Amino acid sequence: MRLKLGHIAGIDVYLHWSYVLAPIYIIYQLKWQRDFPWSIIGTLLLLLVSMSICVLLHEFGHALMARRLGVGTRDIIITPIGGLARLERLPQKPFQELLISLAGPGVNLVIALLLAVYVLGSGRDWVPSLDFDGVTQFPEIMMWINATLFLFNLIPAFPMDGGRILRSGLALLMPHLQATLIAGALGQAGAIAFSIYGFTSGHYVLILVGLFVYFAAQFEMSQARSTEATADPERET
Repeated sequence: MRLKLGHIAGIDVYLHWSYVLAPIYIIYQLKWQRDFPWSIIGTLLLLLVSMSICVLLHEFGHALMARRLGVGTRDIIITPIGGLARLERLPQKPFQELLISLAGPGVNLVIALLLAVYVLGSGRDWVPSLDFDGVTQFPEIMMWINATLFLFNLIPAFPMDGGRILRSGLALLMPHLQATLIAGALGQAGAIAFSIYGFTSGHYVLILVGLFVYFAAQFEMSQARSTEATADPERET
């Protein structure tokens, strides 16, 4: 189940039903477990929405680069742990997949750099103070959030962006199926590491990320196997 947010640049944008779990979790943890003031909780919810907008822009980076390369996008779905731009088909050339994969993190890098210029030009502190005030420190916080999104998405855990970048690089040197299986295996190993670290450190969201990456990688590997027989034998590099 999902809620349609709109039709932007010819692409339907949806909010996954599970997104409501994020604000519920924030309110439960901070209000009922720790009795934080509503002002702090409201600021965190504002930051959550702002981060989701950055995630949406990230996905439009993928979608608009894909369109430029002749690949349409069925829709974009925003979830509590990220976004998903569902392309109508895989790009035929590994170099095209590389460009599409880089476009998303590239948007976050541009946002981070623009905010860094503003922070530097206005003489603001690079690191937000420990006395949390998300409103007045909004530029610094969003700068670091986008820098983190940029770096996190480059982790070579297929089918995340970094894993797709890895797959496209491998596909320049070997058959597409073999490249997918290698990137998928590495992605699943990374997913297991995410989950173990999340369990031992108490960062349970990483367990969800790990499970999502693991099963998404399994799905991509299965799809690659099932479509190999009908794949274009003249796939270009």
